[in-house]
Amino acid sequence: MDIRLLSPADAPALQAFLAAHVAQTMLLRGNLRRSGIVDGDQPCQGRYAAAFEGDRIIGAAALYWNGNLILHAPGHVAEVSRIAVGDRRVNGILGPWQQSLDAQDALGLGDRHLKLRSREILMSLPLQDLQQPAPLPHQKLTWRVATADDVDLLSEWRDAMTQETLGDTPSQASLRQNRSDVECWVAGGDQFLLLDDGRPVSGCSFNARLPDAVQLGNVWTPPEWRSRRYARSVVAGALDHVRKAGATTAILFTDRENAAAQTTYAALGFTHIGDYAILLFAD
Repeated sequence: MDIRLLSPADAPALQAFLAAHVAQTMLLRGNLRRSGIVDGDQPCQGRYAAAFEGDRIIGAAALYWNGNLILHAPGHVAEVSRIAVGDRRVNGILGPWQQSLDAQDALGLGDRHLKLRSREILMSLPLQDLQQPAPLPHQKLTWRVATADDVDLLSEWRDAMTQETLGDTPSQASLRQNRSDVECWVAGGDQFLLLDDGRPVSGCSFNARLPDAVQLGNVWTPPEWRSRRYARSVVAGALDHVRKAGATTAILFTDRENAAAQTTYAALGFTHIGDYAILLFAD
């Protein structure tokens, strides 16, 4: 077995490995599709490492431009993570739950304070099984892909969501990053809005999108519009949109303490297939 850093020539082998583990690797797949194997400081770029058996990859990890280590390396997570990280700073670890904890230990990060340690529920949906929700009797719902005119509102929503769900403290840097994320999703046609009688009430995006699969994220309904099934409707619209374009699978992970979100996703047809970690360091 060989464990080493990857070069652009390794992209086909990496793509083959990730495609065989769709549910666990959508973030890796999405970043690879956007930026290739490029160790740089631009969005989606990162330093990739992998374990090989012969010419076949059996585990991989990447330390990305933002300091997040994303991994799926069953049986080899410690060695692959150490090579991907080297002497660089790690701001977060994302991946299957136990692998992420093993990587944290292998990297000597067990004593670093975490601002978020979330064991998320990993869920999957074959899009042929998508269940379309019916609007409530008084609702006049419309759904659309977001445009540049929506960026200001969606950036405000993104700020509120990261503060509520990820424990972010508002700062100029976090506000810039959130707006950049929204602009990227809008530019790629991956940000969606639900309106009720013409008023925006809920949104979602794809934080990874491949021809065969999407990973849902950034699902947000402002507090004043909750408990009206708006999130269910905006997600259903987004998934139906990509199903018609040829995608066959949707993936997401959600906080195991968020019963309302779990109810929403189960109603659409999602099922629990595993556990996923979000470990974000505070310092």
